[in-house]
Amino acid sequence: MKILLAVDGSENSMRAARQALRLSKLNPEVAVTALYVGPSCYKLFPEPGVCAWLQQKELDQEIEARAEKVFAAVEKIFRAEGQAVAAAVERGDAAEAICRLAAEGQFDLIVIGSRGFGDIKSLFLGSVSHKVLHLSPCPVMIVR
Repeated sequence: MKILLAVDGSENSMRAARQALRLSKLNPEVAVTALYVGPSCYKLFPEPGVCAWLQQKELDQEIEARAEKVFAAVEKIFRAEGQAVAAAVERGDAAEAICRLAAEGQFDLIVIGSRGFGDIKSLFLGSVSHKVLHLSPCPVMIVR
Protein backbone atom coordinates (compact mmCIF):
# COMPACT_ATOMS: atom_id res chain seq x y z
CA MET A 1 0.00 0.00 0.00
CA LYS A 2 1.25 3.49 -0.87
CA ILE A 3 0.23 6.52 1.20
CA LEU A 4 0.72 10.09 0.02
CA LEU A 5 0.99 12.40 3.03
CA ALA A 6 0.39 16.07 2.18
CA VAL A 7 2.30 18.33 4.58
CA ASP A 8 2.79 22.07 4.92
CA GLY A 9 4.26 22.33 8.42
CA SER A 10 1.02 23.29 10.14
CA GLU A 11 -0.13 21.51 13.28
CA ASN A 12 -2.94 19.90 11.27
CA SER A 13 -0.45 18.44 8.81
CA MET A 14 1.68 17.13 11.69
CA ARG A 15 -1.42 15.40 13.07
CA ALA A 16 -1.90 13.93 9.59
CA ALA A 17 1.72 12.74 9.71
CA ARG A 18 1.10 10.99 13.04
CA GLN A 19 -1.99 9.31 11.55
CA ALA A 20 -0.03 8.18 8.47
CA LEU A 21 2.60 6.79 10.85
CA ARG A 22 -0.07 4.79 12.69
CA LEU A 23 -1.26 3.35 9.39
CA SER A 24 2.28 2.49 8.31
CA LYS A 25 2.86 0.56 11.52
CA LEU A 26 -0.09 -1.72 10.74
CA ASN A 27 1.69 -3.36 7.83
CA PRO A 28 5.40 -3.41 6.98
CA GLU A 29 4.55 -3.11 3.28
CA VAL A 30 2.98 0.34 3.70
CA ALA A 31 5.15 3.04 2.15
CA VAL A 32 4.60 6.70 3.03
CA THR A 33 5.70 9.62 0.89
CA ALA A 34 5.47 13.11 2.40
CA LEU A 35 4.65 15.77 -0.18
CA TYR A 36 5.28 19.50 0.17
CA VAL A 37 3.78 21.75 -2.49
CA GLY A 38 5.13 25.24 -3.05
CA PRO A 39 3.66 27.91 -5.29
CA SER A 40 4.84 28.58 -8.81
CA CYS A 41 5.69 32.18 -9.66
CA TYR A 42 3.77 31.71 -12.90
CA LYS A 43 0.72 30.52 -10.98
CA LEU A 44 0.91 33.47 -8.58
CA PHE A 45 1.43 36.07 -11.34
CA PRO A 46 0.04 34.77 -14.64
CA GLU A 47 0.49 38.08 -16.49
CA PRO A 48 3.14 37.85 -19.24
CA GLY A 49 6.55 39.17 -18.23
CA VAL A 50 5.87 39.44 -14.50
CA CYS A 51 7.78 36.31 -13.53
CA ALA A 52 11.38 36.46 -14.60
CA TRP A 53 13.57 33.36 -14.47
CA LEU A 54 15.48 34.92 -11.58
CA GLN A 55 12.30 35.40 -9.52
CA GLN A 56 11.28 31.77 -10.08
CA LYS A 57 14.78 30.64 -9.07
CA GLU A 58 14.57 32.65 -5.82
CA LEU A 59 11.09 31.27 -5.15
CA ASP A 60 12.36 27.72 -5.78
CA GLN A 61 15.16 28.24 -3.24
CA GLU A 62 12.64 29.45 -0.66
CA ILE A 63 10.35 26.49 -1.38
CA GLU A 64 13.23 24.03 -0.97
CA ALA A 65 14.26 25.65 2.34
CA ARG A 66 10.71 25.50 3.71
CA ALA A 67 10.25 21.93 2.47
CA GLU A 68 13.44 20.84 4.26
CA LYS A 69 12.11 22.22 7.57
CA VAL A 70 8.77 20.47 7.11
CA PHE A 71 10.41 17.18 6.11
CA ALA A 72 12.71 17.36 9.15
CA ALA A 73 9.65 17.58 11.42
CA VAL A 74 7.91 14.70 9.62
CA GLU A 75 11.04 12.54 9.66
CA LYS A 76 11.41 13.14 13.40
CA ILE A 77 7.89 11.78 13.95
CA PHE A 78 8.56 8.69 11.83
CA ARG A 79 12.11 8.02 13.08
CA ALA A 80 10.91 8.04 16.69
CA GLU A 81 8.89 4.92 15.82
CA GLY A 82 11.53 3.34 13.58
CA GLN A 83 9.56 4.00 10.40
CA ALA A 84 10.79 5.39 7.09
CA VAL A 85 9.20 8.17 5.07
CA ALA A 86 10.11 9.37 1.59
CA ALA A 87 9.89 13.03 0.55
CA ALA A 88 8.74 14.83 -2.59
CA VAL A 89 8.38 18.49 -3.55
CA GLU A 90 5.98 19.81 -6.18
CA ARG A 91 5.05 23.28 -7.35
CA GLY A 92 1.77 24.84 -8.37
CA ASP A 93 -1.75 24.62 -7.03
CA ALA A 94 -1.49 22.43 -3.91
CA ALA A 95 -4.64 20.36 -4.43
CA GLU A 96 -3.95 19.78 -8.12
CA ALA A 97 -0.33 18.81 -7.43
CA ILE A 98 -1.36 16.39 -4.67
CA CYS A 99 -3.94 14.71 -6.89
CA ARG A 100 -1.59 14.63 -9.90
CA LEU A 101 1.17 12.92 -7.90
CA ALA A 102 -1.34 10.52 -6.35
CA ALA A 103 -2.45 9.46 -9.82
CA GLU A 104 1.01 9.34 -11.40
CA GLY A 105 2.49 7.46 -8.44
CA GLN A 106 -0.48 5.12 -8.15
CA PHE A 107 -0.98 5.90 -4.49
CA ASP A 108 -3.69 4.03 -2.60
CA LEU A 109 -4.52 6.74 -0.06
CA ILE A 110 -3.98 10.45 0.51
CA VAL A 111 -3.67 11.62 4.11
CA ILE A 112 -4.09 15.36 4.59
CA GLY A 113 -4.81 17.69 7.48
CA SER A 114 -7.92 19.82 7.70
CA ARG A 115 -7.26 23.52 8.08
CA GLY A 116 -10.22 23.98 10.40
CA PHE A 117 -12.69 26.80 10.53
CA GLY A 118 -10.55 29.71 9.28
CA ASP A 119 -12.93 31.50 6.91
CA ILE A 120 -16.23 31.07 5.12
CA LYS A 121 -14.60 29.28 2.19
CA SER A 122 -13.25 26.64 4.55
CA LEU A 123 -16.18 26.47 6.96
CA PHE A 124 -16.07 22.68 7.24
CA LEU A 125 -12.74 21.70 5.66
CA GLY A 126 -9.67 23.61 4.55
CA SER A 127 -9.93 24.67 0.94
CA VAL A 128 -6.99 22.47 -0.15
CA SER A 129 -8.32 19.39 1.62
CA HIS A 130 -11.80 20.06 0.25
CA LYS A 131 -10.48 20.32 -3.30
CA VAL A 132 -8.35 17.18 -2.87
CA LEU A 133 -11.39 15.31 -1.62
CA HIS A 134 -13.20 16.11 -4.87
CA LEU A 135 -10.31 15.69 -7.33
CA SER A 136 -8.51 12.70 -5.86
CA PRO A 137 -8.06 9.52 -7.88
CA CYS A 138 -7.97 7.50 -4.62
CA PRO A 139 -9.49 7.55 -1.12
CA VAL A 140 -8.67 10.56 1.06
CA MET A 141 -8.30 10.65 4.84
CA ILE A 142 -8.73 14.15 6.29
CA VAL A 143 -7.25 14.46 9.77
CA ARG A 144 -8.47 17.07 12.26
